[in-house]
Amino acid sequence: MAGYPRVVGGHYYPGTGVQGGYVAGYDQWGRGVDQYGQVVGAAPAAPPPPMLMAPHPSMMQVHPAGPPNIQAPPWRPMVAPGSPPLGEGHVPIPLTAETFGGTWGGAAGGPAGSVIIFSARPQKPFKTARLIVRGTKSGPTAIGNLIGQTFIGTSLQQGELGFIDLESIGAANAFDTWVSMHQAEPGVWIRVQATLTAFPTAPDFEVYTLTALGHYLH
Repeated sequence: MAGYPRVVGGHYYPGTGVQGGYVAGYDQWGRGVDQYGQVVGAAPAAPPPPMLMAPHPSMMQVHPAGPPNIQAPPWRPMVAPGSPPLGEGHVPIPLTAETFGGTWGGAAGGPAGSVIIFSARPQKPFKTARLIVRGTKSGPTAIGNLIGQTFIGTSLQQGELGFIDLESIGAANAFDTWVSMHQAEPGVWIRVQATLTAFPTAPDFEVYTLTALGHYLH
């Protein structure tokens, strides 16, 4: 038995060796042949496929840099040149007394039993979140409290008809008395119909100012 077969080109492929012979070359089908052209071995085994490996970090595709990051203050974006985007503020709006200057009693105040309407007409959408009521009372008979009903347009902003204690709800130091009224569109009236639980006699008087705090779209 001869030793390891010799392969033209100096490469040895397992499975091509034969007993007592040499492989001088390969035919067109890849079979081993001797120096006389006789087939003496099978076609060499194909080399194993390369192993699939993750690319080295140095071979990773590098994407080009994106556009420059232009820093701008948050108030600069605009819907169109000269037209800023929609924003929201938390602002007050005064409710002005339509009669008697918001006063009961005194020389020119409302008489006993009178109802005074305090109203506002926002120029942009406004959603009331808090009422602030401040009263000034002068004289021993000025002991009444302000009560009333609140409306946005013609919609009652209460769970039921009837007078609510505006003076307690609207006290500046009142806790957890926020409200969530309907949004008043531009031109829609915000109204409070108010009266007193007891009326002063002249020259005693009571005078009130009402302010609504809410969200204002601009």
